[in-house]
Amino acid sequence: MESAAETFEEATANAHQSAKRAAEVTKSALANALYKACYGISYGAVYSSVFLVEILPEGGNMKRGFTEGAESALDARKKAAARKAPKPAAKRPAKSKARASKTVKMRAADFAAAAAAAS
Repeated sequence: MESAAETFEEATANAHQSAKRAAEVTKSALANALYKACYGISYGAVYSSVFLVEILPEGGNMKRGFTEGAESALDARKKAAARKAPKPAAKRPAKSKARASKTVKMRAADFAAAAAAAS
């Protein structure tokens, strides 16, 4: 009876490890497939666009439109990235040591005068 229980526990532990490993392999395979699909779509779109622009006649409206449109899209993307970039925190101007010291002395004198008046 103990032998059967031990065998069952080992099988359960092995099944859990096997399922975990299978999930990792499946996740890796799906990620790799997704990467390759996106790479292929991107490569095909860019390559065909560049090929199309290169075979168009020089100085034509279509070639100029494709070229200027691509440049405009790149500029818009750069501007959007610049807007999303975190801006540095505005720093308050630091008080000079002499000004800060003077302020502290004035407040100390006011406090001492108020304390003397209250006594």
